[in-house]
This record gives sequence, C-alpha cells and structure tokens, in this order.
Amino acid sequence: MKKIVAFVGLISIALFSATAFAQTAVHAVKFHADWCGSCKTIAPQLEKARGKHALDDLNVLFVTLDLTNETTRNQSAMMANAMGIGELYKENNGKTGYIVLINSKTGESLGKITKKHNADDIAALIKEKVKEV
Repeated sequence: MKKIVAFVGLISIALFSATAFAQTAVHAVKFHADWCGSCKTIAPQLEKARGKHALDDLNVLFVTLDLTNETTRNQSAMMANAMGIGELYKENNGKTGYIVLINSKTGESLGKITKKHNADDIAALIKEKVKEV
C-alpha cells in the first residue's frame, strides 16, 4: 500500500505545470531509496525540522525523488524533467541519502543536506536559502 500511495503522489505532483513549480522560491529535493541507510537517518530529522520550525509555511516545495526500484526511478526521472532539474537528476547517477536545495527560478543548487545535519541545522539552512532567494 505504501508504494501505491507514493506512486500516486508522484503522479499528482507531475500534473503541476512548470509555472506551478516556479512559484516557490526553493525546491528541497530529496534523493531517496527505501534501502538507503542515510535516507533513514535524514527522514526523521527532516520531519522534525518541518514540524518544529514550521518549514511547510515557508516558500519551499518538498519533493522526494524515489530511486528504490526501476519503476520509481522512471517516475522520478520524469518528475525531475518536469521540474527543470533533469540534468541534476542525471548527474546524480543513482546516488541517494541527501537533499539538494534548488533556486526554483534559476535551477541553481543552493546547498546540500546530508545525514550529518540535525533538525535545527536543516531548518536553519532552508530558512537561510529562502531568504536569499
């Protein structure tokens, strides 16, 4: 059931136009896989940051590109292309366990969140990047 919900979520997001993606200041793009140990470390810290620091109230779009299997990789590649970050997705070459902060208007990478960041670090970095954009 979890996989179906994730798949439907990707399809729902994919229906947004490029304009809808550009309306946010920053995209927080998580490169994720169910088998990834670093992903399992980042996920609770990100959720804690989103709740404790009200990050969902900021001008940030949180997107997960799921690289768990061939089906989710294909869907994630289409999502990345729809967001205008297809090259970043290709350069990633299947690596998981991190979040890239992207300026939605320029496509520029603004920073990277890894398993070394705790919830407060994540919130501070995201807030800083939203202010800069």
